[in-house]
Amino acid sequence: MIKRKIKNVYRMLRYAYAKDINIKCTNVNYGSNKKQYYKVYKRNNDKPTIFFVHGGGWWQGSPSLYSGVGKYFFKHGYTVVLVGYRLVPNYRYPIQVEDAFKALKHYIKNNENDNGIVVGGYSAGAEISSHLAFDTKRQNDYKIDTSLLKGFISISGVLDFNKCSSNRSKRLIKRYVYKSNTDNCNPINLINKNSTINTLCIHGDSDTLIDIENSKSFINNLKKVNNNSYLKIIKDAEHEDTIDIVRGNGNEYSKYIFEFLEKII
Repeated sequence: MIKRKIKNVYRMLRYAYAKDINIKCTNVNYGSNKKQYYKVYKRNNDKPTIFFVHGGGWWQGSPSLYSGVGKYFFKHGYTVVLVGYRLVPNYRYPIQVEDAFKALKHYIKNNENDNGIVVGGYSAGAEISSHLAFDTKRQNDYKIDTSLLKGFISISGVLDFNKCSSNRSKRLIKRYVYKSNTDNCNPINLINKNSTINTLCIHGDSDTLIDIENSKSFINNLKKVNNNSYLKIIKDAEHEDTIDIVRGNGNEYSKYIFEFLEKII
């Protein structure tokens, strides 16, 4: 297990910081805090923008550390926005969600979005980005034009706090939610009759940190109101393994992402 985690950390760093002179990105500040920025990998074509929120248990990670994701989608012809946000413990829920909305609003205001936006994220980033897709109150508060939102992609997402069974996941959620009401924060409770956005959840069936039941529960609830919601399971994949579908050269499961994107273009 330890060797596996070390290899995953090595891959993340290698994909994030490997130089490629053919790939350019720009850092854009959307707030005054050093964590309030996003990286943009810009393409000019008819594909939607991938608006991706990094993982890290709400307390670590950055757009730079997830640059491998930006490079991967850029190579496949997509404009990519990697979103940073303020972290636990200095900032608790809902600051991370509010930052994601501020970043999305800033990006929409300053860019043409004729081809729409697909929001998504990995692990804790999927929890944060689920609010962009399903949190109607904040969509209204931030005056987000939801017609621009074409899809939601969750990779090993924390989508139902009640299905997190590992002690570590419970500690991470407690530190994140802090004094807030857990039910109010729980992404699965955002689902309502208007939750019609195209949705793809991808999860490993051997995830010991964020149980696969998170994605199963979320999709099962969503299917009651949304037929365009899909669950894809990666066999024998641990929590850290699934991000490989969107970095480096991808793998055999990367097709799930592109098949989904082709459906909504």
